[in-house]
Amino acid sequence: MVTIRGARSRQNSRNLNSEGGPKTPIVHGVNTPHLCGATALLIITACFVQPLNARVGESQGDVERRILQPNLGKHFFRAKDKDNRDNDRQQQREERDQPFFAAKEFFPPDIVEKTYWKSALANQLSNDNGWRVHVFYAGGRSMLEAYRRVGESLNEFEVRALLLANRGASSWRKMSSEGGGTNGIGYDFELEDGSMRARQQGNWLMIFSTRFDNYVVEQQKIAKEKRDKELAIQKVE
Repeated sequence: MVTIRGARSRQNSRNLNSEGGPKTPIVHGVNTPHLCGATALLIITACFVQPLNARVGESQGDVERRILQPNLGKHFFRAKDKDNRDNDRQQQREERDQPFFAAKEFFPPDIVEKTYWKSALANQLSNDNGWRVHVFYAGGRSMLEAYRRVGESLNEFEVRALLLANRGASSWRKMSSEGGGTNGIGYDFELEDGSMRARQQGNWLMIFSTRFDNYVVEQQKIAKEKRDKELAIQKVE
C-alpha cells in the first residue's frame, strides 16, 4: 500500500463542493514496503512525474501552469480529416476505450473537458512518448483527471508516482468497484479518508474526487428510475 502524508486536495465546485474545502495535496513522503530494491527507482520516477502533472482540486489556471511548461506540455488537438472514414472509426474506438466513457453522460451539465499533451522526455516536447491528459473541470476546479500513457506501457512506478501527487493526508488502499449501472465511475484505489478514488485500465490511470463520483451515482439512479417508470407504463399499455 502507498502511504501518503500531506494536505488534502481543494474541491470548490459550485455543483459538487462547498466553501472552505480542503487544500491542494502536498507531497511529503511515501512508504512502499512491497517494492523492495525498486524503491530508488520509484523515487526517481516520482520526482519526474509529480511536478509535471495536474492535481485533482486545482483551478484550471493552476493545472495549466503546471502542465503547459516550455518544452514539456501543450494543448492537445486532434487533426480533423473529413474525407478519412478510417480515422473517424479509429477515433470512435479510442473514445469507447476511455475509462470515463460510460459515465460521461452523467457528468454535470456545466462540465468542461480539456485535453493536454505532456512529454515524457525531459526538456524535449516529444509527440511520440508521453501522456495524453484529460481533465474535467466543474466550477473552475479539476474534478477528474485521466492519464493515458502513449509510446510506452504504463508501469507500476508511474502509477504510484501519480497517486503520490494526489494523496493528501491519507493513504491509498486497494478497493474493488467496477462501476456502471448505479455504481458510479468505478475504481481500484481509494484514499482512506474517502476524499478521492482512482482507477487503472490498461494504459490509463484516472483520479477523481469522491464527491464527483457520488454525483455520477445520483444521476445514474435518477436515469434508472426514469427508465423503470417508462418500462412500467409500456407494460400497462
